[in-house]
Amino acid sequence: MNQLNRMNLIQRFKDLYSQKPIGIRLLTSILLYSSIITLIATGTQLWLDYRYERSAIDERLQQIEASSLNSLANSLWEISPTQIQVQLDGLLQLPDIRYLEVTSQFGNHYSAGNKPRQGATVERHFPLEYSDKTNAPVNVGQLTLIVSLDEVYRRLADKVLLILASQGIKTFLVSIFILTLFNQLVTRHLSTMADYARRLRLDQLDNPLILKRKPQAKEDELSQVVNSMNHMRQSMLIDMGKREDAERSLARLNAELEQRVSERTQALEQSNEELRATLLKLQETQQQLVESKKLAALGSLVAGVAHEINTPIGIGYTAASFLADQANLYQQQHPDNSLAGTAVETSQLICENLERAAQLISAFKQVSVDQASEQRRAFDLIQYLDEIQRSLKPKLKQCNPEITVLGPDQLMLNSYPGGFYQIFTNLILNSLLHGFDNQSGGKIAIEVKSDGKRIAIDYRDNGVGITDGWHTKLFEPFMTTRRNQGCSGLGMHIVYNLVSQLLQGHIESLPSDKGAHFHIDLPLMPGPVSVD
Repeated sequence: MNQLNRMNLIQRFKDLYSQKPIGIRLLTSILLYSSIITLIATGTQLWLDYRYERSAIDERLQQIEASSLNSLANSLWEISPTQIQVQLDGLLQLPDIRYLEVTSQFGNHYSAGNKPRQGATVERHFPLEYSDKTNAPVNVGQLTLIVSLDEVYRRLADKVLLILASQGIKTFLVSIFILTLFNQLVTRHLSTMADYARRLRLDQLDNPLILKRKPQAKEDELSQVVNSMNHMRQSMLIDMGKREDAERSLARLNAELEQRVSERTQALEQSNEELRATLLKLQETQQQLVESKKLAALGSLVAGVAHEINTPIGIGYTAASFLADQANLYQQQHPDNSLAGTAVETSQLICENLERAAQLISAFKQVSVDQASEQRRAFDLIQYLDEIQRSLKPKLKQCNPEITVLGPDQLMLNSYPGGFYQIFTNLILNSLLHGFDNQSGGKIAIEVKSDGKRIAIDYRDNGVGITDGWHTKLFEPFMTTRRNQGCSGLGMHIVYNLVSQLLQGHIESLPSDKGAHFHIDLPLMPGPVSVD
């Protein structure tokens, strides 16, 4: 139980030391210094008391020497043992005297008390002299006196215990009083200031530090600390305000710098974009060099051959038609003439081939994309796609594909609607012929997106798709898989030339899991087209 109490006391002392270490250190310091001072003062007091006791002993010895030596010498001279013993017993009653012994010249011994064997003693020897009638001193013996210091030490020890007990109690009470007073005047205010400092945040600087105590008539150290902390708080508020102003100024400066950097970056990006566009255009021009040369050759062919050959073919077709009519008439008149039958067959073959040649020349005129005849105007692409569908209804009637247009409700362009008409007409008819094989159940999706500068069009169908290796070939002229069905192989070439030259964009065939997928990228407003 006592062990448990001691452990609880030690734990409480540790808790108190951790909570108020200054008070505990102050109490310890007060007790330590008070104990040292008490010990010094007690030691000094004991030394003074010891000196006083020794002085008292010395005075008694002097009194004995002054008052008793002559009477003892007379008694010894008169050889009066009874008188000598009475005198010795009387001296033995004095404080701290433990033993007296008188020795005569004749060897007689007289004593009183017990001679101490141990302990601190003071031994004095006094000669006994008798004065005769002539006043001459005669040595008759010696008095030996032993004084014990045990009682002196005992009294000093009792006094030490009393002094230490009283001084300890006084020191402890004074320390507790000082500690309580220090806690009331200083420690609790220090704790308040410490709690305030711990809770102090940058967003709580508006709350000043206030100590719960009576107003002081004169400023003391705690008031100075409180005023200093509040002054520091005000300084921090001012500094934070200045810092916030500086941060706002810096933010404005950064914003201005970012704006300038953004403007310059935008200008640089615009320049880079122009350079990239120029480079891309050069690359596209380089990539399409063969096609452009073919197109230039085809344009020259159309410009020259269309005028030079179209008329002879027209005259030849007229002559062949006239020859066919005459051959038919002659055959009717002479049905048995084999030459007439041969003339009819030959004239019909000539007419069919001349008609085929006329169709090819007409296709060549489309390939040339006569840009001078294209009229540029503003139109709604979404609405125009619906118009294209309505115009193709007679051709779509057989397989009746499901055509879906995905995009904004309205997309205004200032471009060449005729070019868009030819592009989507060729794409849709290609899907009907090559993708769906003129069978029903086909689906076509046209997705239109715009970012304000360019248009992205994705054309998809769910047909048989495009064979690997044909994604680039199909844009070349005269490339077709249905030549035996009368296809010239110029449809996708016409689309490619319209997109790349008239609309100044780019078209590519992308691989797809099912059906065909064409991606067309166009500027929202193409630039002016030069006419050669």
